[in-house]
Amino acid sequence: MRKSVRLITLTLTAMTLGGVAVPSISAFADAEGISSVTKIDYQSMNSDQLGNLIDTYDMDNLTTNQENVVSIYSAKLQDELKAEVSQSAPATITTPRFQSRAALGLMARLAAKYGKVYVSKTLPKIVYKKVAKLIGKKVNQAKFLHIWNNTIGVATGAALESAIAKGLKACGVPKGIANTAATIIATAVGILV
Repeated sequence: MRKSVRLITLTLTAMTLGGVAVPSISAFADAEGISSVTKIDYQSMNSDQLGNLIDTYDMDNLTTNQENVVSIYSAKLQDELKAEVSQSAPATITTPRFQSRAALGLMARLAAKYGKVYVSKTLPKIVYKKVAKLIGKKVNQAKFLHIWNNTIGVATGAALESAIAKGLKACGVPKGIANTAATIIATAVGILV
């Protein structure tokens, strides 16, 4: 009888440990499978592919991997936006001589250089088209144009990034995404100044 009790106990112990060990190994294998999937080379993807991927993200609850993808996308987007803005800028209308760079708002400097229509209508549409994947779920183009025109009219170059970020956050864009989009926009506008 003692032998059968020991055998049953040993069998149940082995089954219990096996039941614990097998799911652990299985979970580890799943984790390994996931990590190999997340090692996709996002750097080699173009901005459209990354934008489509980001479009599926819940920007309010990003995982660490998703934050990395957004960071890579932002860097690519910033480079593309700089190139596109510099190509789309009309020829300089006048070359104003400013006594002090801080004396005039950003809108006045850009409007004097490129024309008011370009600065208030064309440029924000180009910029929105690029950052729409980041902020588009919360901010449509009309809202963005409103934020842009309110901000660009009163902001100096240094305050543009902060003012746009505040405007985007007021529309419900998460803080990190709003700051990223504002940095991209301010950098692109900075090349025009």
